[in-house]
Amino acid sequence: MAKMRKSWREKLEKEQERKVVDNPRGGGRLLIPKPLDVDALMRRVDKGRLATSDQIRSKLAKDYNADSTCPLCTGI
Repeated sequence: MAKMRKSWREKLEKEQERKVVDNPRGGGRLLIPKPLDVDALMRRVDKGRLATSDQIRSKLAKDYNADSTCPLCTGI
């Protein structure tokens, strides 16, 4: 039997811990955010306003005492 694909909701609500790890490319600590962290921050942007991925990553890093946030995890 074929394995069913996960829905976007299942991926969003996936049980996952946020992690702050050493950045493998150097430059301090890297936040690996939970999908719900990114979602919650995006939902706080006022209608008609723009929040870039760089702004979202910077805010998440600041909130969790990291130097940067994983661009791949934030972009998904």
